[in-house]
Amino acid sequence: MKKSLRSAVLWILAFGMIVWALSGCRKKNVVLESTVKDGNEVYQIKTWSRSDCTDAPFIVAEQKGFFTEEGIEIIYTGETQPPQRIASILNGDNDVGTAHPNTLAIAREGGAPIRGVARSIIEPPDEIEDIHLQHMWWVSDKNGPIQKLENINTLGRKVKVQLLLRNACIDFLTDIVLERYNISKDNIEYITMPDIEGVLALKNGLIDIATPHPTFFKAVEDTGIANILITSREIAGENAGTYLYYFADEFIKNNPEPIRRFVRAIKKAERWANDNPEQTAKWTEEAIGVPVQANHWYARNAVIDDAQIQVWIDGSIASGALSADTKVRVGDIITHDFDQEGNE
Repeated sequence: MKKSLRSAVLWILAFGMIVWALSGCRKKNVVLESTVKDGNEVYQIKTWSRSDCTDAPFIVAEQKGFFTEEGIEIIYTGETQPPQRIASILNGDNDVGTAHPNTLAIAREGGAPIRGVARSIIEPPDEIEDIHLQHMWWVSDKNGPIQKLENINTLGRKVKVQLLLRNACIDFLTDIVLERYNISKDNIEYITMPDIEGVLALKNGLIDIATPHPTFFKAVEDTGIANILITSREIAGENAGTYLYYFADEFIKNNPEPIRRFVRAIKKAERWANDNPEQTAKWTEEAIGVPVQANHWYARNAVIDDAQIQVWIDGSIASGALSADTKVRVGDIITHDFDQEGNE
């Protein structure tokens, strides 16, 4: 099973790299040129449009003027489906992306020259008890056969688990759960769909377990059938939320000043979101068009913790998405050049 999974992952990556290589939009030696607006130097940075939990920092930075303060204008290029996001960074359609460390590690294994420049989401500290601020939930139907995780082993069939995308947070954390509760991976069938569709699928009995992120916690609670089996912080502590902003290597080399400005702005926004969760939720709700009770919790600075990145690489090796003899190391998928830009 591990071999087939790894083969599938590498095939997808290879296809993405072919698309990148053949793209007529592929850009070499991209150096951003600043413009002057209202007497201030401004750099334009492109990213895909978001309609999910990753949108909040961008919304806050726009609403509070943090991008403007730092001389950054974000150009939103429209929705980009998850399998095409890394390719869009490589071919220059987008400049900055967001991903978990295992996504970057697997892409690097496939030859994609990208790396994280700043830490974003983490799990909230233990003293913050509101589970709506945690990175993820695993939710079953309170009227169904899975009332606790141990029930999975007794069903005699595969359990359908909603998955936003492969080789990101859901399968990484679910693997930890399965090992902890001695549940065979053969008993799990992942069904790929967005979180909001996962909520509807759970309500309609089409899946057994939904795995929503914060912007969709209220929606799943509003179904009236939500049975929270476990939350991400219970699974992996602070590691459960590790998320990064990333750029292509070449873009980083040629554009350190715009990246410094971006990191400063986005970290201001993330700290503000932590300190003002209700307003952040309201703005996010208005932007994505679904009820939002809370958003993610964010690291207060940009410093990337190498040990946390290694945990995610190890998880990809354990799942078979990366081979045991992978050459990918922490230093291949992150840079510490911008750590100090996000300080308070």
